[in-house]
Amino acid sequence: MLRLLGGICVLVFASYGGFYMSGRLKSRRDFLRSMAESLTYIESEIEFGHYELKDIFMRIDKASAVYDFFKKCAEGLNKSGIRCVWERSIAECGETIPLKNEDIDVLLQLGAQIGMSDVAGQKTAIRRAVTHLDAFASTADEEYARLGKTYRSCGVLLGIFFLIIVI
Repeated sequence: MLRLLGGICVLVFASYGGFYMSGRLKSRRDFLRSMAESLTYIESEIEFGHYELKDIFMRIDKASAVYDFFKKCAEGLNKSGIRCVWERSIAECGETIPLKNEDIDVLLQLGAQIGMSDVAGQKTAIRRAVTHLDAFASTADEEYARLGKTYRSCGVLLGIFFLIIVI
């Protein structure tokens, strides 16, 4: 009886591991897509709205995967400059969402230019970042389609394998 209970625990933990790895792929994909959409919104607000960055960041949709990122940026603007706040928010975001180095590099380059130049310079930087993020999101979507199901299946099958061995 105890072996069966242990085997079931191993099955549950292995399945959880597979679904967790699949979820990490999905969260990266969702973050990159939401970031690209939000940056497009920010670009139009900078060009036509003439609002401060803090106000623009607070207007990002609460249902978006990047809402917390921009909320941290908006709150931090009271204490320090945009570049410092942007880098800190990316670092905090990188702890929860499995961003790759190339994703972080594009976001850091954008953070160095946003709020620091004229409207045309900011628009150019945002468009460049959106182009890169869209490409990365497409790659992440392909990875999720290819590997997401594999991770889930492997987790469950590994759990069943250990359950059979234990029993």
